[in-house]
Amino acid sequence: MLSADGRPYAPKAYVHPQQVTLTSSLSTHLNTSRPISELRIVCVAKRWKHHTASGGYDQLARVVGAEVVQRDLRRDIPHRVRCKLWERFAYPKSYLLDYRYEDWLAERAVLRSSQHSSPDIVHVLYGDEQLDLLLRRRRQLSCPLIATFHLPTYKVRQRFEETQKHLVSGIDLAVVVGTDQLPAFRNWLGSERVIYIPHGIDTDRFCPAEPTARREGVRLITVGHHMRDWKALDKIIYQCYVQKLAVQFDVVALEHGLSSSASLPNVHFYSQIPEEQLIQLYREADALLLPMSYATANNAALEALACGTPVISTMVGGIPDYVDDTCGWLFEKGEVARIVDLIGGICNEQKIASSRRGAARAKALVFSWKRVAEKMRTVYEAVAHHYSPVAVGAAWE
Repeated sequence: MLSADGRPYAPKAYVHPQQVTLTSSLSTHLNTSRPISELRIVCVAKRWKHHTASGGYDQLARVVGAEVVQRDLRRDIPHRVRCKLWERFAYPKSYLLDYRYEDWLAERAVLRSSQHSSPDIVHVLYGDEQLDLLLRRRRQLSCPLIATFHLPTYKVRQRFEETQKHLVSGIDLAVVVGTDQLPAFRNWLGSERVIYIPHGIDTDRFCPAEPTARREGVRLITVGHHMRDWKALDKIIYQCYVQKLAVQFDVVALEHGLSSSASLPNVHFYSQIPEEQLIQLYREADALLLPMSYATANNAALEALACGTPVISTMVGGIPDYVDDTCGWLFEKGEVARIVDLIGGICNEQKIASSRRGAARAKALVFSWKRVAEKMRTVYEAVAHHYSPVAVGAAWE
């Protein structure tokens, strides 16, 4: 790999357990290095307006105690002028998804500050949409670079197999949030530089309510718009209406793709509502109805599970990593009839859904930010001391 100045960049090789001398075990080696509490971690973060206040992957920076460099979407006129010039002359790059002038500024800020005081690790929390300058100027960053990737691999394949293939080795470790991402990233970076650690959820904020008396009718909630299978959802809602099922659909999204079912009387739309209201909707719902076209991790699924609400979703991508038949139901992509049958069954006997509420909460606790952060700290410590996170047992179990 060549750096931006034409000189080769060679990342330090990981040390494996078999490379440690017989007089010193791997654990002793790590214990005598600087502890995680003394490591300086810098997280490059960003937020989207559809995320809840307590949701989103940027919460990881808070729970691990990292310093945060975050893009600032300013609206003053001088900033907007600079942004337009940058977009026109510097960054018409198709391989970057939702990469803005403010993301470039955030990366530049990390590079500049690291010249004066280098962190022990830089972790770019959205590598698919936030990482470019740090790769192209990798030699200027003297510490290990970690990036988490969230998008399906087909959306970034061209970038890592063609456009930026020569820069991939600048990533010391790729963290993926779905096991479906592992084969492609292992092929691009090598198995020792890729690890699966799931997305987390704030299980204190998102939690069940006290049990209430059984009510008439069934309520299903759909949350979010990104990669949702709106065509399937539209058919599901319409078929429930045709069959006169006593079910209300609460759709929470900035935008939706419903057509024939959008004007039905049992469909209620919400947008940009307070987090507390969303949590209440999760708690009141019999299930989260989440047909997906594809996904890796999914905030809505984790939020619903944490509120004790089972999930009806699609067996695609990373969804099976977070939802199983103890806490929900998974169907083939595009399925309609069987989901309508399930909803009909819940209408006849609400216990079909309520019996999975405890398992839903238990599943969410597996993905609590506390547990995810503990594993990520193990990763940071290993990478900072040039050990393979896979070799030291940092992989998710």
